[in-house]
Amino acid sequence: MRSVGWGILGLGNIAHKFASDLLLVNNTELVAVASSDFKRAKVFSEKYESKRFYDGYSQLLEDDEVEIIYIASLHPQHAKLSIAAMEKGKAVLCEKPLAMNEYEVKKMLTVAHSREVFLMEGLWTRFNPSFEQVQDWISDDTLGAVRYLNATFSFNGLDRGEDSRLFNPEKGGGTLLDIGIYPLFLAYQLLGMPKDIKATAHLTTGGVDQQLAILLTYENAHAILYSSFTHNEEMRATIAGEKGEIYMESRWHETPKISLITPENTISKSFEFNGKGYSYEIEEASQCIREGKKESAKWSLNNSLELMQLMDSIRELCGIHYPSDRN
Repeated sequence: MRSVGWGILGLGNIAHKFASDLLLVNNTELVAVASSDFKRAKVFSEKYESKRFYDGYSQLLEDDEVEIIYIASLHPQHAKLSIAAMEKGKAVLCEKPLAMNEYEVKKMLTVAHSREVFLMEGLWTRFNPSFEQVQDWISDDTLGAVRYLNATFSFNGLDRGEDSRLFNPEKGGGTLLDIGIYPLFLAYQLLGMPKDIKATAHLTTGGVDQQLAILLTYENAHAILYSSFTHNEEMRATIAGEKGEIYMESRWHETPKISLITPENTISKSFEFNGKGYSYEIEEASQCIREGKKESAKWSLNNSLELMQLMDSIRELCGIHYPSDRN
């Protein structure tokens, strides 16, 4: 199995987690990293043993050894940087959310198709073994038809300040794009597109959501979802079917512990993750590159588009707007 050459663009906290897991994945190599900050790029490169580092993004895009680039920039830069990379013939794994809105996602998909390059949104929960097991329990009818889903994601970020990426609209702040995407992903992946959406939010003075509650209505099911930057809580997820219930322990989006409870039995499973959990999306993207695929069958470009359409609808209901919406 041949090695796949990776580059990382944007070297914030999540890039550190990703790079540490990349070192654990066989037949992959961190070729180069890039940041607008020379010192940050140098320190990051030394820590994660990349061959090269650059203090400009354009240099990374020109590196012939880099096959695929992980985009870990601020949300409003995702579309622009991903398109720039794909225009240079690079495959892209872009951190979630794929872009700021449906318009940007469609632009990205157009470039991916025209340049015939691989593109995938980095929704790492989709590829974790615990989530794969949840899907198996549903697909093999062990749980029965899903009737109810509840998932939350909250932490107290009020001490971060209005200019932090959490609250600044110029940086794509707000819970929906940052953490609310996880509960929404869970409902979408397991139940599909809803018939009706209701949502309400408490907005900051800057106009982004600091608390968000969502009710999705399906033909025979409901999903209740919540995200917040105002308080801590134990983040579990519950999926109730006609034959039993699945519990995903805290923090559910990265949990190694899940349980299936039926009237006859309780099945508890614990998974030992390889690293922090990013290794599984790295393996998926790397294998797609080796096989010449342009998208993942597990999380397709249409999946990303529909998820963004849901987020746009929720934003419209709550009056959440960003400068990028005017582009």
